Amino acid sequence: MNSLKLMATELFILFLASLKGYSQSLEIYTDERGNKYAAINSKGMVAYKVENRSENPNFRKSVQLFKYTPTGQDTEAEKDKDNNDIYVYRTTRHTEVNNECDKKVAGRFIISPDIVDADGKANAAKMDWATANGYLATAKTTDYKTDSYAVSKGCAMYCGKDGQDEPGTWRVPTRGECALILLFYKKMEEKLADDSFKPFPLSTERYGTYYWTATEKEGSREVVWSMAIFPDDQISSYTLSDVYKSKTNNSYYLRCIRDIPSE
Repeated sequence: MNSLKLMATELFILFLASLKGYSQSLEIYTDERGNKYAAINSKGMVAYKVENRSENPNFRKSVQLFKYTPTGQDTEAEKDKDNNDIYVYRTTRHTEVNNECDKKVAGRFIISPDIVDADGKANAAKMDWATANGYLATAKTTDYKTDSYAVSKGCAMYCGKDGQDEPGTWRVPTRGECALILLFYKKMEEKLADDSFKPFPLSTERYGTYYWTATEKEGSREVVWSMAIFPDDQISSYTLSDVYKSKTNNSYYLRCIRDIPSE
């Protein structure tokens, strides 16, 4: 296990190499209702690495909403009061190399203070990748170019600390955004320890606490990238990993982010 962590940490270091020398900072962001969040600001990075996600029409897409089932089969479409199909926005499926979604990071985003469960509630419960991203389970076995129906699950259903944010405004971080979270997670825990911000590593997870990213593995239908954070008494304190067949077989935790306008 130690060798696996070291290899994954090397991948993480290589991924962050292009960030060295640029300015990313941790901030405390207070929303319009007075809720405090940890926020990462990437305004000091070179322009081609950063974007305002809300202004990119290709980062999210309108997807038809279906009823959730664990298997993703034999589902029926959700309807509004007039019996019309419902469409919601989800992050565009993408890989770590060939899609614009993971070549850049959000210019500024906040991080959920809690682990989020499959229903979007503050609860340390694991789930599969498709559920975390608000897709039917069929997304676990299809290529990233394949359209997937949406379900009311995961980060899309998280509504912030006070439960008043609009559903769909929070999302699963990309691999690049998780790399930034890994840079700052210790400072997040220290700065917001007195403001209900929960630690990332869980003492009950012997081999590290794994979290989902939104980024699928290039050339694979079965693998996605994940973020793992290890207790301080283990060899490495953080890693990015593409564990074998993680999309089809594994259940991890979920930490959500929300894009905020750059100042």
